[in-house]
Amino acid sequence: MQVLNDSPAMVETAPRAMTPEAMQQDFDYMMAEKMSRKLYEKGLISIDELHKLSELNRQKFSPFYADLMA
Repeated sequence: MQVLNDSPAMVETAPRAMTPEAMQQDFDYMMAEKMSRKLYEKGLISIDELHKLSELNRQKFSPFYADLMA
């Protein structure tokens, strides 16, 4: 069997700068996620609601690595 590799193993991308604003957005995102998780752990919201809140948090706060998150 012959394996052809037409695409490069790594794609060059420019590094993203972590600005103070990006750091604040990450902090806000983490706090919102922590509060959402607590609500779920206490049985106040369902797992579906937790997933919806996580999606909304990613949209609202745009954490630095949001593109890597499911």
